[in-house]
Amino acid sequence: MKITFLTRDRAAACSDFYINALKSNENVTFFDEDFDSYDIALVMTYDHSTVPIIKKKHPHLKIGIIDPRNHGVYESTKHCDFLIVDSIEMEDFWRQSKKPIFRYIEYPNIPLVSREHKNKEKITIAYHGNQIHLGCMYESVTPALTELGKRHDLELLVMYNGPAPSGTEDWCPKGVSIRHVRWSPNAYIDELAKCDIGIVPNNIIMSEEQTRTNKKFNYSKDDYSIRFKMPSNPGRFVVFGRLGIPVVADFYPSALQYIKDDTGFVACNPSGWEYCLEQLIESSELRNKMGKSLQNLVLEEFDFETQNKKLNSFLGNIL
Repeated sequence: MKITFLTRDRAAACSDFYINALKSNENVTFFDEDFDSYDIALVMTYDHSTVPIIKKKHPHLKIGIIDPRNHGVYESTKHCDFLIVDSIEMEDFWRQSKKPIFRYIEYPNIPLVSREHKNKEKITIAYHGNQIHLGCMYESVTPALTELGKRHDLELLVMYNGPAPSGTEDWCPKGVSIRHVRWSPNAYIDELAKCDIGIVPNNIIMSEEQTRTNKKFNYSKDDYSIRFKMPSNPGRFVVFGRLGIPVVADFYPSALQYIKDDTGFVACNPSGWEYCLEQLIESSELRNKMGKSLQNLVLEEFDFETQNKKLNSFLGNIL
């Protein structure tokens, strides 16, 4: 079985993650467009429009689109043979394609860190990701951090591309020092790995109009209304797991699927976030227990070699 991996956007984060993940797969060659020499082509979502062209010229080739991140890829899925997605959210959406789907969780290829959490006065809580999820946490995580800042010495480290926050943003908690780290490959180890607790806010703010419904559906003010993006995935808490850092994550399918028992906490409303974070703030023993448990989960479920073996089996059945 010979596989070629294609993308013209090698610098894109997801391309980089999949390239590094698939490097250990001996069946995969990168960026070779001599299609007659291959059985399978893996095409990144950024290049999905090339799929109909490639398929027409090389009908023998089995083509898979990797990480179809939005509905605009739908027309291209009509010409591919299978899809590779990174979450239950994405898998559910793309069942409409009626194509075989393989779930492969991609994430930055960072070293595994053996972490020993200790009692300390100042606790650093870390976020990494885009500014959208950071901005959307002002209704849930931010009030919790503001309350906790009255009782504990806290620092919030935020790692993202872009300028440092001014401190006036809605998501900035009061009474908590904020430190901005610009994203870079080295920052995972140099900065993020030194933090004590990871947060994974994921859900998107909804307007009041979006939550309104007819009373005949038994609407109640204690209902939960949750909105999340289709490309939501485990990647951000997997990174904390690689670093041995315990997490609190928003209610969203990927988090609820994997974070349970002793692997971490999930929360939705401010009081839930406050409670879960305080358990970890006050106990280095709990931070150690949950950090190690999450790391074990990541190793068992998401190790690249393990996923590559399963991928090869899936692709063997496609041929």
